[in-house]
Amino acid sequence: MLSGVAAEYDAVPWFWSKQYDLRLQTIGLSRGHDETVVRGDPSTRRFSVIYLRNSRVIALDCVNSVKDYVQGKRLVTESLVVDASLLADSTTPLKAL
Repeated sequence: MLSGVAAEYDAVPWFWSKQYDLRLQTIGLSRGHDETVVRGDPSTRRFSVIYLRNSRVIALDCVNSVKDYVQGKRLVTESLVVDASLLADSTTPLKAL
């Protein structure tokens, strides 16, 4: 700013909320997705929904799944192409993809 050159702001949107026993963490924007992958079991109240557009990860909604949020950030920020079956396999850490 001091040099007169404006810096480009290119942050990925994120959000978190804690309501009683539920912690929701979101990264990216799911608008425009063409595929969703559920990772984990919603009936256990611990799962993630991964949003894809043209096979690229564009957003994650993580419910009581901090590890998915922390490890999945890179998938969103780098807009990586990942096979949906690998994303759905909760035994595979997202950092390994």
